[in-house]
Amino acid sequence: MEHIVLEYDKDTRTALVVAMSGGREPVLSGHASPYIVADGYDFESRTWGAGHYFTDIAQAKIDYERSCRHAYPFAEGKLRDDEFCTIRWCREDIAEALSEYLTYPIPATEKNIDAAIGQLMFRDGLRDRSTEDGWETIGAIIDEDELDFGISSAQGVDFYKEAFDLSVRTDAVIWPSSEGGAAFVMACPPDSEDGDLAVYKIDGGLIGDDEITVDDIERLGGTRMLCVYKHGLDGIEGIRAFANRMAIHRFRERITVRDPFGDLPDLAPALRNAAVPARAAVQQPRDPQGIAAAALTAAEGGGKAVAEHGGNKH
Repeated sequence: MEHIVLEYDKDTRTALVVAMSGGREPVLSGHASPYIVADGYDFESRTWGAGHYFTDIAQAKIDYERSCRHAYPFAEGKLRDDEFCTIRWCREDIAEALSEYLTYPIPATEKNIDAAIGQLMFRDGLRDRSTEDGWETIGAIIDEDELDFGISSAQGVDFYKEAFDLSVRTDAVIWPSSEGGAAFVMACPPDSEDGDLAVYKIDGGLIGDDEITVDDIERLGGTRMLCVYKHGLDGIEGIRAFANRMAIHRFRERITVRDPFGDLPDLAPALRNAAVPARAAVQQPRDPQGIAAAALTAAEGGGKAVAEHGGNKH
């Protein structure tokens, strides 16, 4: 009989095998019980003495463990100590699926149930799909706002959320420095892979009237304060550390800049607004007469103050 050995116990010479057709799929048509617990299995001849035949792989696995005399403590169906949830499907569930959950009802005969189980177990399809769909289900159920982000301030939490919501290449978030006169830019860095994240700091004096994209920031003299692959564990920790360490206290004043056509957006207007104090100081026009008058006034005021102070002394 053509078969594949799924498991083998050398102490008891017991094998768990599955009968195959063409080396690819379990034999269900004409062989209703393809899963076999084979006693006295011989690898050279690929034969065995007695065999217990099963349609359900789970039942075959349980019989195999018993035949191998493996002792397992009672664990409410859990195989490992760190498991918190196990899900089991039985033939009755498949019968209900045939009747109620297909495009149209199918008679839940033994033959149909066997055929359906064979389809579900082919190449571990049900197991793999259940795991894949399970990640989405877990993500849909968990409420992030009820969990601890490991960040010390509400502004830090906002920054953390925004970092993972930032689109690739086409969006940027700008906010003023708490020290004034500079702006932070959170964006995908130039020539990066999908999922990269960078934070730049640029002084207001470096921001002119021309268009500025993310590609221009470092050329103008902006400093890269953070650069991580945000979906890796190191990147997640880096973003969290930045939110706890850097001056993001004014993050509530952030502005999201995006281009509706998917191009790199012009950041200059938002940067100018975020760094107004420094730009005003740098770009304020000089008035020589005004400067001279102010200096004279200061000198006169200073002399008067000295005289008054001296008079009080006497």
